[in-house]
Amino acid sequence: MKFLNHIKTVSGAMVLSLGTLVTSCDFLDIVPPEQATLADATKDADATLGFLCSCYAGIGNPVKYTASESSVDEYVCPQLWGNAGQRLSYDLSNQNAPADERWTNTYKYIGQTLLFLQELPNARGITETQREEWTAEAYFLLAFYHAEILRFNGPCPITETLLSEDTTPDQYGGRWHYDAAVDWIVDTIDEKVLTCKSLRSIRNINETGRVTSVIAKALKARVLLYAASPLWNGSFPYPEWRNKVDTEYRGKNYGKELVSATYSPEKWERARVACEDALNTALNEDYMLYGSTDAQMKMYESEKVPLTNVYIPGGASNEFKERVLMLRYLLTARVYEGNTELIWGLNDSGDSFLTASMPNRVLQQNNGNWVNGYSGISPLLNTVERFYMADGKRLDTKRTDLFERSGIDAARPDIIKMNVNREARFYAWLVFDQGDYSTMYVDGSPLRVELKVKSKQGWDQAAFNRNHCVTGYLAQKFMRPSHTRTLTGSQNLKQYPRPLMRMAELYLNLAECYAAQNNTTKALEYLNPVHQRAGLPAITQDDITTSGYSLMEWVRNERFCEFWGEGQRFHDIHRWAKGPEYLSAGKHEGLNAEEMENPSFEIFNKRVKVNQPFSWSNRMYLATLGFEESSKNLNLVQAPGY
Repeated sequence: MKFLNHIKTVSGAMVLSLGTLVTSCDFLDIVPPEQATLADATKDADATLGFLCSCYAGIGNPVKYTASESSVDEYVCPQLWGNAGQRLSYDLSNQNAPADERWTNTYKYIGQTLLFLQELPNARGITETQREEWTAEAYFLLAFYHAEILRFNGPCPITETLLSEDTTPDQYGGRWHYDAAVDWIVDTIDEKVLTCKSLRSIRNINETGRVTSVIAKALKARVLLYAASPLWNGSFPYPEWRNKVDTEYRGKNYGKELVSATYSPEKWERARVACEDALNTALNEDYMLYGSTDAQMKMYESEKVPLTNVYIPGGASNEFKERVLMLRYLLTARVYEGNTELIWGLNDSGDSFLTASMPNRVLQQNNGNWVNGYSGISPLLNTVERFYMADGKRLDTKRTDLFERSGIDAARPDIIKMNVNREARFYAWLVFDQGDYSTMYVDGSPLRVELKVKSKQGWDQAAFNRNHCVTGYLAQKFMRPSHTRTLTGSQNLKQYPRPLMRMAELYLNLAECYAAQNNTTKALEYLNPVHQRAGLPAITQDDITTSGYSLMEWVRNERFCEFWGEGQRFHDIHRWAKGPEYLSAGKHEGLNAEEMENPSFEIFNKRVKVNQPFSWSNRMYLATLGFEESSKNLNLVQAPGY
């Protein structure tokens, strides 16, 4: 039986009609809605598996330009879009109008999962092995959902049992101390998930997306890495924030403190051990960085993608072009196609990131209609500057000639020096003026992008005032090289899983732990596999000594480049307590793409501040609770600063 994308299930007082789930599968109605009872949800194996499926459905898509994860320094969107990420980046979220209702939605699925655990002993027609495995999966989901709230909202109530419907506002639990919540999550994974002998380390194709021991260890490692990070390890900006009730867990009373103000190096060691265990477990199960095999490097051949369609200013070797295509397949190849990188992925039928990235006027079809994207996901100059040069050096941002014509291609005279001799990830995932979008999208050919020309992809205020490029750069990270639109209107679009966890994270998590412990040799041992996979030379001790960047800055920059647009940056900036450095007013810069229609080369290629009201205050490290949440639980304190 395939695992499910869509399901309707009964949960007593909580009746959920659920949409997306992890990876692929068929539609299933457990029972007709008019006949549904709680007993029906566990009446046989199919029904019980469907009930379990509903518990997975609260997993969120991290690759979402409308969500909080888009509110950082990777890209911006047109101001008229007015999405939640923009409201958050403008510091407009408050308890009367929270920009993100993740708290409420996630606790709904915690309740659903607890209900499943309550009813699982009554399930009929399942084996004891299934009962054991499904119990472990449910406990993993409890740990995962609490971990998601913890990294978004900070200290949170730990909900281990279902509360009765007559629970009064003064009987709900308050927030737990951050460290206690971390311990509960880790203990749950260790004692309820990893001890299950029935839990598999790898899934067959019909079960891809369900938890494995590798996923469980990866989550544990991530939680402990976050706990060791500065925001939660001695640098929380509101040390006097206090709870209404004490936190007690396994014999330790934390009092009313919610975040420890004391730095603990032991947290880094605990994280290191977990990160090393997660990576080794994954490697032992034959997970590896994508691009490690000839088949992965040559996947473009099986899809008949010509290397001549890969444009690199000034030309490039076939090996370099193959690496560019491999990096595009990294984010679009499925597990059954040989993607050994993806540990856990999510399908989301409502995911429009690709459409929001795609330029306007891509292709005029035979019926006269244009294929248009939203042309709005606009990488900032911060992104452009962080990707490495082709030789592995950091871009010298002090150069005064970066916005001058490169003169490298007479057929594309306006390509600037900023966009020449860059690393493979830059060309795989970003789009610049007079560069190419995609590989075969325009009836088998790439689109040459003209961001200064109103009649092409430039700003046409009458036709595309709402949907236009803001910074002079666009994105193509999640575009599969073989994706094609034809003159007759057909396309070969497929849905590809968005990465929730992948091998690069396990390597860079461990590298960060060693960097925090000032162990340069070991940090580079785990940093370099990701760095070199991008076609770059290994980083050496000499590079660190002479570059002016610390070892930790090298690790953090690699995370920025590797996980661009995948939702990691939001949480990284927060846990590193770097909000003022990266997200304050005036930090968001781009080219002058909104100055006028049909701008000259000189007007377009100027560094400018993005004309949007970005703001930062330290309260933004934690999301606010909506008034309804804080009022219905009298023991729940609001996030500081709201």
